[in-house]
Amino acid sequence: MITSLLISILLALLLVLSVLYWQKLEETSEQHDPVEDDRVRPLLRGLNYLLSDEPDKALDEVVKVAKLRSEATEVYMFLGEMFRNKGEYGRAVRIHQNILARPHVSNDLFIQAQLALATDFHVGGLIDRAVRHYHKVLDVQSDHRIALQSLLRIHEQSGDWKTAIEFLQRLERLDGLQDHHHAYLLAELAQASLEAGAIALATEQAQEARDLNASCVHAHQVAIISGLQSHDDAMVLLHLEVMADATPEMLFLLLPVLLDTDYDTYTPVLWRYWVAHRNLDLALTWLEYIACHQGQENADHWCKKLGFNSETLRDSLRLAALFSPDDELRSHAIRWREQLKHYQCHHCGVQIEALRWQCPQCQQWGTMRSVRQEL
Repeated sequence: MITSLLISILLALLLVLSVLYWQKLEETSEQHDPVEDDRVRPLLRGLNYLLSDEPDKALDEVVKVAKLRSEATEVYMFLGEMFRNKGEYGRAVRIHQNILARPHVSNDLFIQAQLALATDFHVGGLIDRAVRHYHKVLDVQSDHRIALQSLLRIHEQSGDWKTAIEFLQRLERLDGLQDHHHAYLLAELAQASLEAGAIALATEQAQEARDLNASCVHAHQVAIISGLQSHDDAMVLLHLEVMADATPEMLFLLLPVLLDTDYDTYTPVLWRYWVAHRNLDLALTWLEYIACHQGQENADHWCKKLGFNSETLRDSLRLAALFSPDDELRSHAIRWREQLKHYQCHHCGVQIEALRWQCPQCQQWGTMRSVRQEL
């Protein structure tokens, strides 16, 4: 069912076209132009269809008018955008395809319509077609920022990190700088190499990412895991020190893999970091690890040894899930723990359960932080 808003816009469009037609007719009143008759027929039919409550047929006639009258282009593009925003992607596609089907389309109009068509397919989920039309925009204007940004996002979402980096580099050349975004894409590439068993390549890519941005936590994480897998303790300790200096608040992410690999070697290292930084997430993650692997008695011993004091209700409930003698309270705390949002984007504020290096809402990289505020 076409909404009243759509009918109103169609009517406004037809009225605009009518005004344009009559203005031109007045300018050439002394001449009879049969071509103008051909142009006005679909306009009149469209008005009749709209008045007869047949908006679909009215839209078909609007398409014909727009093919013939260049003055209708801006209004016609607006109509296509409105359809897309309403989720009627097929209608939006038809409108933009018909603009491209007109003879003698200028470069500016070609870019505008191709970009609109690419966006129609993109938001409609037809990614392959969207990519094809974004590339058609770049074929005409190689530095078109919106097309480059859209292709970058598509390749990020598909995990094609090499291609994503290529498009990011093109955008960086436009701006004349590199930022943390590039470092995080390199870290994702390093993570993929690590998962494929290419440890040396993963180490190299992680190093490149850290060279771009020393605070890229993911790059540090990949480098340390690469060192653990290659049994290079010296490299692991070196990068742990760098990470402790750059981002001590994220050290807790590495605690489980360090202790799983070599408990005796890395326990003193973690103790040193705890004394230096007193990071509560590190202590809580450590206690949870010990409770899971060595039992609650050992976890209670380490809680006293660490001198841990909870500062928020969130921390208190995490401890209750481990140590509460009240079975009901402990059960509630455990269920709460399973549903807890652990990370928050400092850019847009969205909270999520499992860590992601790119915010799922604002798409920014490296903005997720462990939640520390009081509940």
